[in-house]
Amino acid sequence: MFLGTPRRWWIAAAIPLVLGFVLLATGDGTMLRTAAAVLLLLLAMGLFGMAPMRYGQSAGGAPPGTADTPSTAPMATIAAVDPPRSRAPIEGRDPSEV
Repeated sequence: MFLGTPRRWWIAAAIPLVLGFVLLATGDGTMLRTAAAVLLLLLAMGLFGMAPMRYGQSAGGAPPGTADTPSTAPMATIAAVDPPRSRAPIEGRDPSEV
């Protein structure tokens, strides 16, 4: 589904959302009905916020090669990495010229 969220989370968040809006729209101005509607809307926001969402390439599942790669690299591999290069010089201007 949208944003990689399972359908059951969308349904679980949509039910209190719709009920909350119905209570607000058909409300007669009583405090109890308005409070229940607000609580239902907050519940819908909480359920949507707790839903597991997967973005980008991880939304389609793990690539086939990631299961075979080790999680830790040996220290010899880390030591063989080239040291970082120095930064290029940046020419500055006088603030009065700007």
